[in-house]
Amino acid sequence: RRATAPASTGSTVPVRFQNGEEVTVAAEEVQDLKGFENKDPLDGIVGPLSAAEAASLRERAEELLLEAKDAQAAADWCSAGLQRMALQLEGGAEQHVLAMRGREIWEGFAVQADEAGTSQVRFGRLLESPELRGLMKNSKNGRLQVDPPSEQMLPNERLCSVYAGQLGVEQMELHLSRARCWLALDSAQRAVLDCSCALAISRLLAPPPPARAPGFELTVPLLVLGIAMAFARQFTVGIVLCAGAFLWDYLAQQRAKRTAANAQLAKVLALRGRCKLQQGLAGLAQNELRWALEELGPLDEGDEIRKLRKELRQAKGGQKTRPMLAPADAMQRTWRSDAADAVRVDGFLSALNLECHGKSLTLADAQAKGEDERCQLGYMDYCGDGFNAM
Repeated sequence: RRATAPASTGSTVPVRFQNGEEVTVAAEEVQDLKGFENKDPLDGIVGPLSAAEAASLRERAEELLLEAKDAQAAADWCSAGLQRMALQLEGGAEQHVLAMRGREIWEGFAVQADEAGTSQVRFGRLLESPELRGLMKNSKNGRLQVDPPSEQMLPNERLCSVYAGQLGVEQMELHLSRARCWLALDSAQRAVLDCSCALAISRLLAPPPPARAPGFELTVPLLVLGIAMAFARQFTVGIVLCAGAFLWDYLAQQRAKRTAANAQLAKVLALRGRCKLQQGLAGLAQNELRWALEELGPLDEGDEIRKLRKELRQAKGGQKTRPMLAPADAMQRTWRSDAADAVRVDGFLSALNLECHGKSLTLADAQAKGEDERCQLGYMDYCGDGFNAM
């Protein structure tokens, strides 16, 4: 946590936190801010973010999280990058967007509408939904058979710009980095929302499945030729050709599995599983692990999957992960920052959070309420209250 402290050569140092709390800590627990922490995250960046600039913001956020142990500052750096990449409609040009509709996230194409703060949206593919896994089981050749909604007007806070290529990858990674920050801050529900957004971006960036079975162009001709040779009493040649056809088909299927494997999507699913486990939803976390392994295919497991496996073993063995803070404890350490964060979280995730909870907490609402009620609303809306549909 950030604090101010006087110069001291003793074994303890008095510090004052940003919320006014004053404590005395051991000198070895105090460290100077990194050089870039005193600067604005977007200092020196003019205009839209490039992939290199987005990567730099993410790397500094990860440095703050892993080395400085300052999860809130790291989340602020991620939020700065994501807000710069937010929806920016220009005139009547159509823009590629993520569109949040209820608890679903769709690919869409938006055009600025006459009414201020709204856009006309044409829907494309369904990218994320609580029912998505069930829909995928009934799909043909990996293609979802879901009819998009009709074109409609949506508020701009329900839209989020998406980008192709490396910039799109960095946008997804910024959401993942911020999710890890929320996880460190015991704000598992906010982490779930960032993971859901990252899942939608990952599916959007993934290449489409092949139109026909892999190896089809060579397998069928070899098989037909082998059968023809057998009818012509060239049995040896026919058997060799048929065996070659089946071998080629097997190798083509293995190559297709490696090509279809999506390590990025598996990583996001595993991180979302860790978020749900922190909420005490071990069954849903186990489902996320299974889906992550399905997406991973024959590829090696990454760090997030290994962490999720370890935490699930600990939960099953009775070694519980750190529980969510009770509202009474949350008041002592988070309600002030939660109320301020209500106006800092990017609009897209704020709208998604509103759909999840059916209500939202604004800074004005928080200030108008008593401290106890203010704390409980801030805890439910921004730290998570066991919501498990996303």
